[in-house]
Amino acid sequence: MEANSTPGPYLEPEPVTWQPRVMWASGRLLAGSITFFFISFVFAYFYLRSLDLNHNWKNGHHVSPSIGLGIAMTAALLLSAVVLPRGAPRPLESLPLVLGAVLLGLLAVVLQVTQWTTLRFGPASGGYASVYIGWTVFYAVFMLPCLYWIETQVASIWRRRREGEAWAGGEGVPAGELELMAAGFESCSFFWTYYVFIGVVTFVILYLL
Repeated sequence: MEANSTPGPYLEPEPVTWQPRVMWASGRLLAGSITFFFISFVFAYFYLRSLDLNHNWKNGHHVSPSIGLGIAMTAALLLSAVVLPRGAPRPLESLPLVLGAVLLGLLAVVLQVTQWTTLRFGPASGGYASVYIGWTVFYAVFMLPCLYWIETQVASIWRRRREGEAWAGGEGVPAGELELMAAGFESCSFFWTYYVFIGVVTFVILYLL
């Protein structure tokens, strides 16, 4: 007597052309989600500033961060946002650009930490101080996984250039991996540019308004 086994369900593989589109969409979805997060700080800033029931929006003249450090940090972010997308059309030739974007982003984080060490106020020093501390802390913390994402592009480009064509036929490398790499690079650069835009809005609101 033969034992008959029920065949498992057939899972049709996704077309290879879908993978770059998924990478493209992921950057846009992340940009939308991060917008909804930081819009809460914009609302808190203008709401607390307009309400100001206890008249302590800025509790004394000492509640003001260094605008010089703010300009330096914003300049580093803007420069990284200009450098990174320039390598998207030719990812295999853009290793210095991507590495430069990572270093500029890390410089911005260092400048923000330096800013915190020079502050003469804390989160309990009025409405502005609480918004400033909360907004900048979350922005700097979220910047680290963004920089890690860019660093993965550095690692991919470095490995692809080191191993050359031999890697294209390696085990586990999907078909059309160069196209997939380019799509991942474009998605990463789009999101980073948008995240830097949020940083510029942060600078304008917290330092200039």
